[in-house]
Amino acid sequence: MYKKTKLLLVFIGMVCFSLSTLAESKRTFTEDEFISVFSGKPKARVVKYLGEPDKQELAIKPKGASSVLGRPTTDKSKPGKKDKVEMWYYSKLVEYSPKKLYKRVELTLINDRVVNIAFFNQ
Repeated sequence: MYKKTKLLLVFIGMVCFSLSTLAESKRTFTEDEFISVFSGKPKARVVKYLGEPDKQELAIKPKGASSVLGRPTTDKSKPGKKDKVEMWYYSKLVEYSPKKLYKRVELTLINDRVVNIAFFNQ
């Protein structure tokens, strides 16, 4: 009886360990794969494949931006429409050479669509 219980506990421990390592591993992409999978795609696709971002920021237009640029910053055809600009950050998802990953990936979303992708090592 003791031997069967010990064997069962070892088996359960091995299963739990293997499940925890599977849960922690993230899929990695090459630069080209990442760009082709996510460029121009909706936010829902990003969340489906990558999950929630490690860090999120919302862009805010500075007061007086129109005067600095020397041109109006609003669309005259839709003056009341505000664009929602977000930056999402993920860590260690994209390879730039074998076994070397970028430290950070930034996705810029405008109105819930990916419009810019940047890879950083800082």
